Amino acid sequence: EENNLDGKVKSQRWDRWYSCGLCEQRYHGVVWCAMGWACWKTYLGRPEKDVVRLSAMALLGNGLSVAEHYEAALTVQEAELSLKRRHGA
Repeated sequence: EENNLDGKVKSQRWDRWYSCGLCEQRYHGVVWCAMGWACWKTYLGRPEKDVVRLSAMALLGNGLSVAEHYEAALTVQEAELSLKRRHGA
């Protein structure tokens, strides 16, 4: 279903992972980390080359870092880099 949406709608849907839909405040700290996990779990089933899946992985890595889970963040970021290298991104 999401593959058939125009760019503006896709952008609005992606924004939910960064900011509150009610107050539009950007997430921070452990909430950003939790949203990163939720995003990753949502898009994990997509193919490895999928841009949204890679973006979800980046969001997770950044959220872990912001929440000061540095070792976990590094692991995710290394996996992201490996995927990009493997697929020529």
